[in-house]
Amino acid sequence: MQETGSLRVRVFTSRAQLPVAGAAVILSGPVTGGRRELVSIQRTDSSGLTGAIALNAPDEVLSQGPGNAAPFASYTLVVEHPGYYMAVFDGVQVFSGVETLQDVSLVPLPQPQFTGGKPISPVVITPQPL
Repeated sequence: MQETGSLRVRVFTSRAQLPVAGAAVILSGPVTGGRRELVSIQRTDSSGLTGAIALNAPDEVLSQGPGNAAPFASYTLVVEHPGYYMAVFDGVQVFSGVETLQDVSLVPLPQPQFTGGKPISPVVITPQPL
């Protein structure tokens, strides 16, 4: 019998652990028929959190004997925000009757170099004659 668990995602900057508001959190389910099923798309709030996402998970009773199914369902999580590298988690485990909190640490993209208080001049590429 199919049960449910839930997942919340907490997104913060690496090192400083400051919350990242407005991050896109994309959750997909297991591959079925060669394709992933899109389960949820949310944005983080000012605390860097998503709302709880209700997800299917196997009944824990199925795992209480040798050779039985895993006691969790696996999902794939992608987190994006402008100014940060994308984070991808494959195999996020969700258990029946349990709220899982997945921490996501985003790494900032490099900032442009400045010299003497002035930005470096861009390289202009001229059109090539054809």
